[in-house]
Amino acid sequence: MTLSEILAATGAVGDLGDVGNPVFDGVCTDSRAVTPGRLFVCIPGARFDGHHFAAEAVAKGAGAILADRPMPEIVSRAPVLLVKDTVSALGRLAGHWRRKTAAKVVAVTGSAGKTTVKELLAAILSEMGPTSKNYKNFNNLIGLPLSILSAGSGDAFWVMELGVSVPGEMRDLADMAAPDVAVVVNVGPAHLEGFGDVAGVAREKCELLRAVAKGGAALAGMDHPELWNEARRVFPRVMGMSCRGLDAPYQAAYLGPREEGGLFSVRLCGLEMELALPYRGGHFAENILAAAACAHMLGADEGAIRRGLAAAAIPEQRFCCRRHGCFTVVDDTYNANPLSMRRALEAGAEMATGGPFVPVLGEMLELGAVTREEHVRLGEYVAGLHPAAVFFSGQSAQAVAQGLAGAGYAGPVVVVNSPSEFLKAFVSLGLTGGVVLFKGSRSMRMEAYACALCQDAEKGKKREGRE
Repeated sequence: MTLSEILAATGAVGDLGDVGNPVFDGVCTDSRAVTPGRLFVCIPGARFDGHHFAAEAVAKGAGAILADRPMPEIVSRAPVLLVKDTVSALGRLAGHWRRKTAAKVVAVTGSAGKTTVKELLAAILSEMGPTSKNYKNFNNLIGLPLSILSAGSGDAFWVMELGVSVPGEMRDLADMAAPDVAVVVNVGPAHLEGFGDVAGVAREKCELLRAVAKGGAALAGMDHPELWNEARRVFPRVMGMSCRGLDAPYQAAYLGPREEGGLFSVRLCGLEMELALPYRGGHFAENILAAAACAHMLGADEGAIRRGLAAAAIPEQRFCCRRHGCFTVVDDTYNANPLSMRRALEAGAEMATGGPFVPVLGEMLELGAVTREEHVRLGEYVAGLHPAAVFFSGQSAQAVAQGLAGAGYAGPVVVVNSPSEFLKAFVSLGLTGGVVLFKGSRSMRMEAYACALCQDAEKGKKREGRE
């Protein structure tokens, strides 16, 4: 984009000096990643304020600075573009870039699995033409515009994941993306501090449907009543998806485990497929269906769908299964809410197939007034899976223990506050195999607990080798 385009898109003002109308080839919010010819956007934050790094960005070749305050120490070296709110201005810039592209833009949201759906869908569409997607889960009011601004204007497809945690965010994100196809995979009790209840989550997610471009389409999960009711109200032409046998144009089912994965059936408006894929658990059926259905709507044939799903790489910490010593370690630690927690637990217990199953769980955060209730329910659900032991880290340990006991579980329940505490207690169980599942909300850092077990298992293998 040219400087004049950036000014017009962001509504910025400022003393530009005698720089003409240079072309910028990208946007950065991290001074460490600045390269010559980029616009540096100063994002204020709780820990770091980008304005404090503007001089460093200029020294590295930033062509201009987007800021919310005058910066006289810099203006002689690079144009300073002034706006009231740099985050909002970044969003407006992304919206301008989106309107310049001829790519078909897909926006994906949901309470669980949206990153997986994004990766699966992008892999399928890549079989049909150049495709851009969010980096990892850059899906919020800063990550989404950065993802959009890094997408190629000449691509055939953009697949953008949108994530929200407070009311009103989806409207801003959706306006940026202006999708040709919107996909709302599911809804569940996530971020209830802001949304109140599952119906509130559905209302916020379905704001995405209001932003669908003229002539565009939408998909929503019929298996979630609050979502399906709201989606039809907002976008009457919405197409339905179901993994529970509902009468939907797009359907899928998990047929059961296979070696190193699972078998899935998919029906896409008459096109029927069976797919052996390296994913296990019923929750993956919903993810696979959402990706395949959206791709089918965009013209993907059976071959492209099969090849894309087989080639897709699921990001780290999303039900990542590895063998360490005598244990199968399942790292699903990226985040957790009641919906995603139950799905991971169900799949992990299935993988154990009669052997020991040990869930190592962290607190589910941002549940507001239902925090205790949901953790009691979690304990009740875990009890039904007959685990060999249960580990929990977080303030709701007592609620989880109550649910476990109330549902008749009498096995070990261990409250741990650190990876070292967990490892010591786990070793004392004397287990010689089984499936160990790690999951919790992001700030609980349950990946450190998984890492502790993996490192200990690898040390054990080395000791055995020396002996």
